[in-house]
Amino acid sequence: MDVNEATTRSLLIDPQLRAADWKLNDRTQVRLEVPVDGYDAEPWNGVTDYCLYDASGNVLAVVEAKRCSRNARDADEQLRYYVNEIAKKQPYAPFGFMANGHDIWFWEVGLANPRLVAGFFTPTDLERLNFLRQNRRPLETTAINSSIVERPYQHEAIRRLADAFTVNKRRALLVMATGTGKTRVAMALIDVFLRANQARNILFLADRDALVDQTLTDGFKAHLPHEPRDRIYTHQIDKTKRLFVSNEQTMSLCYTKFSSGFFDLIIFDEAHRSLFKRFTEVIEYFDARMIGLTATPANFIDRDTFRLFGCDANAPTFLYDYPQAVKEGFLVDFSLYQAHTSFQRKGIKGVDLSEEDRNALIEQGIDPDILDYAGTEIEVEVSNRDTLRKQWEEVMETCLKDQSGQLPGKTIVFAMTKKHAHRIAEVFEEMYPQHVGVVQVITSTTERVRDGSYGDGLITKFKKNNLPRIAISVDMLDTGIDVPEVVNLVFMKPVQSRIKLWQMIGRGTRNQQACKYLDRLPAGKKTEFKVIDFWQNDFNKKGDDTPATDMPVLVSVFNTRLKILECHLPDQTAEAFRQAIHDLRAMVARVPRDSFPVKKVWLQVAPAWEDDFWTLITPVKLDFLRLQVAPLLRFAADVDVAAETFTHKVERLKLQILRATPSPQLLQSIAEDVSLLPDIAERVRSSTSAALAISPDLATATPAQLTQIIRDLAPQMRNRRDRPSAFLKIDLPDFIATHGYISVGEDGHQILIEEYKRRVDARVFEIVEKHPALSALREGREVTDDQLIDLERTLHRELSRDDIQLSSRNIRIAYGLRVDNFLAFLRHLLALDTLPDYPQLVRRGFERHIQAHNYNAEQIRFLRSVQEVFLAKHKLDEADLYDPPLTNFGRNAVERFFTPQEIGDLLHLTQSLAA
Repeated sequence: MDVNEATTRSLLIDPQLRAADWKLNDRTQVRLEVPVDGYDAEPWNGVTDYCLYDASGNVLAVVEAKRCSRNARDADEQLRYYVNEIAKKQPYAPFGFMANGHDIWFWEVGLANPRLVAGFFTPTDLERLNFLRQNRRPLETTAINSSIVERPYQHEAIRRLADAFTVNKRRALLVMATGTGKTRVAMALIDVFLRANQARNILFLADRDALVDQTLTDGFKAHLPHEPRDRIYTHQIDKTKRLFVSNEQTMSLCYTKFSSGFFDLIIFDEAHRSLFKRFTEVIEYFDARMIGLTATPANFIDRDTFRLFGCDANAPTFLYDYPQAVKEGFLVDFSLYQAHTSFQRKGIKGVDLSEEDRNALIEQGIDPDILDYAGTEIEVEVSNRDTLRKQWEEVMETCLKDQSGQLPGKTIVFAMTKKHAHRIAEVFEEMYPQHVGVVQVITSTTERVRDGSYGDGLITKFKKNNLPRIAISVDMLDTGIDVPEVVNLVFMKPVQSRIKLWQMIGRGTRNQQACKYLDRLPAGKKTEFKVIDFWQNDFNKKGDDTPATDMPVLVSVFNTRLKILECHLPDQTAEAFRQAIHDLRAMVARVPRDSFPVKKVWLQVAPAWEDDFWTLITPVKLDFLRLQVAPLLRFAADVDVAAETFTHKVERLKLQILRATPSPQLLQSIAEDVSLLPDIAERVRSSTSAALAISPDLATATPAQLTQIIRDLAPQMRNRRDRPSAFLKIDLPDFIATHGYISVGEDGHQILIEEYKRRVDARVFEIVEKHPALSALREGREVTDDQLIDLERTLHRELSRDDIQLSSRNIRIAYGLRVDNFLAFLRHLLALDTLPDYPQLVRRGFERHIQAHNYNAEQIRFLRSVQEVFLAKHKLDEADLYDPPLTNFGRNAVERFFTPQEIGDLLHLTQSLAA
């Protein structure tokens, strides 16, 4: 639409102002075409398009309008002039808006760059922002309330965030390990914003109800008790409050009930990739400053999340990770115990069963010869009761007990499904009838999980009460639940996502200082927690190889229809081509044009809504639709997932038939979906589509027939019955076959942990007998650092051979130790408390080198960084001195700091320390 400025104002900008509660007919609120120098101004001084007034008659904001076809930012210089001139005649400078009917830019002239916003701000918004602007104090010098946060790294986190906002950044990302006080930091930061008059309306968003309740009680009520607060519900919003909390699902439904300028600060709990995928529209709607909080390790966070929160080079605004927190004593580390039953290792196969077990199955009416389950299918396709018994025996034998030594300490068991969770609980109650009330299943369908009028819910009881001791959970206790006394985490499920795995580990990391009930801890202390794993989960993997990508179903349908269109490009008169055009245009019409992310790109994508665009389809237009228009379908509302999923299957079949490659699996899936509809026998008799969908003729159906199947049957898919379950429950004798195994050698040969430990121990004791450093220790003689470094080298050489391949990961699996050098391993193995770590020897070597030279402060700082690079690699080449991270000191910094002789001395030092 290309109209003049007056029409743009009348048809587009005026309604946008009214939507923001500006009364255009009220001259005390809005005036049009006001000369900037007053009513008698010379014409060259210009005339504002709109002036918006506060209650005292001062100009609160100036709106400069442009016609639709012009860029709203063309008004930059004009608006700057108006704002500056008006500021000379009233107590404050007005805010500025630039609009062209599509885009609206908000500008605090002289203070920040213009920014695109979702809509005009309301009178209340602008009056609040004006108050904050006139009364704000620097964030970086506002005192931090030490009664909320007392640890040094928490203070540093707040200062880092304050520094980011001080230089006009609008977003920041805080990465802190679970248990290090993210919520406390958030509360202290909110307190700083409030006292510095840099925020009045603040929103805290969490992804689950339990975290919302926790924020209200443990957060706002505990640390900001005098601030008016409220939870947002779709049916209940009290805008008079200052602190708001909501879950993301609720906010997705009601965010448009707020103006885009209502919030000054929004904090997102657990900000990672899934937030970016499901919440983009809400994030882009609000103009607030935003902070993402997450415990997800930084190397697991995807680049979309870093980009979303304005972080460059995949570096968060502040990072405090789990290893550092353990090292400084604010969190505790875990020991790992892994075990596997025979059936988990070998599967349940009829041919391997004893005659007695085969007969037992026959008596139950089960043919043993049909049993052929892999170990990974246990509790997915089959459940064996004795496997659960053996797992419970192992848990009760190895778990950390309470102070009495009688009961397990607080324990979370992670189950696969709700039915699995109940089977686990039933087996425990059968095995340990004396332990009444010790176990509790907590899932999303369990009654009274959360607190209510009846009192404490099950989660709170698990946290506060002595019993239950063991909570069996399916997703409910994986993240965000704070029970400091948890000392056992039992994995009765495989976890593929590294992010999810570390969130689950975070349930046990709180240290003793956080615990209230010391009698529930081993010997009344918490120095570690135990992970008991029955599924060989990888607790050492550094990050996900490929982040999971879930394409929204509407986008998938759209892209498949584009491929169908592409197949028909040579003949654009074909009926199938015209049908694809019709279907695609219907989908384009579902894109919400009033959604802010769509409005931001509207001028680029608008041609897809015009008839002329579809007159002739070209490869270039297909790319345009695929890359520019298809992603916008993720903002469509009221998506019937069952219907669209079925539609996508049928459209894929349509494409496969066009290519003469119909998939038998896809044909079967479509037929099965239709067969599960209610009254299917009657449907087959009365509906041609239903009869075709379950017949062999589906493989040769025409595009028109498949389109009719979608029209007739897709809307019915929400009524589809569940698929019949072939899940089998049996009870065959099982046993713990291994307490884990380790792969060694180039072929990955697996060795039982017991055998592996025997190999390692034997090799270590050979070294112990012969090495001069150990001989000196045995005889009470002084041991030099050179001897100890040689011992580290010897251990590295002998224990890294193919038949052992001892590594930090294997040490952790076999010995339950978390060490990264062989001297530390030897100290634990031989109980030699006086034996130093290899890093200690390296640091001492660098200290002696620095003391022997008259280095300045910059040279010493560079050498400290060289030391860290060396410790990461256990060696150093000359080329490393010219690579990151040492390039942070500048290009070729080593040559600026040191002479060639000094560089040679440094390389000689690292060679002498290398192991």
